[in-house]
Amino acid sequence: MFDQVNFGKRLREFRERKMLTQKEVSVKTGVSEQAVSKWENGICLPDIYNLKLLARILNVSVDCLLDTENDSGEKVVDTIKVGEAVFEIVEKPETVFAGKMFYAKDFTDISAFNSAIDAFAADGEASVYNMITDAALPVSDIHLSVNFWLSEKKRAYGFVREVSGENQSEGVDIYKMPASLYIRAHTDRAAAQLLSKEQCEIWELFAYIRDYFMPAHGFKMADNGAQELEVFDTAEHKLGYAYMPVQRC
Repeated sequence: MFDQVNFGKRLREFRERKMLTQKEVSVKTGVSEQAVSKWENGICLPDIYNLKLLARILNVSVDCLLDTENDSGEKVVDTIKVGEAVFEIVEKPETVFAGKMFYAKDFTDISAFNSAIDAFAADGEASVYNMITDAALPVSDIHLSVNFWLSEKKRAYGFVREVSGENQSEGVDIYKMPASLYIRAHTDRAAAQLLSKEQCEIWELFAYIRDYFMPAHGFKMADNGAQELEVFDTAEHKLGYAYMPVQRC
């Protein structure tokens, strides 16, 4: 049964991730601040028009807001707080990604590999995303780092989106991500403050998770070839989730 109180909690969570106030959401939707407060407190629900508008503002799908979407198969198995920052332990099944992949073995040295990645990020990322079909909802731009904790020649890097199948256009690379246990953290203010910052990039959370969080809570790096994922909330790639592949010690 649909629970509008839980809907309100999800709405507040997505709003806070975007660092928006209730007043800012009210201006963007054209409703009163009191109406937004009532939605978040589970007193009432937005109509269909405002529901679609909220999804667009928060860069999530309507199904995600309503919690009717369970296609990804991700399962949160534990939640650990460090101060006000929330770290989730997530089981993620094998996932298919589509986009552009770079493999270090195909380059003369690691410098050439990194240069190719930087050049594509500047000029080609949007074009490959436009070629992808059957993207899973909610659609998110993802930067995928493969085996960056192993030898340089085993590394790969991708500009990808999660998709429902492998049938893609010519020129789109496919990468199957193995199932793994992950630590997941969001680049909100609470996480940034662990780094003594007001705001942080996703990649900055990886070092904190590896060097501080994992030893303190009984985790080590996974050795199954899984990846670090930067899953962006916004088209500007300012906010999002860090996924770090781990095993329990």
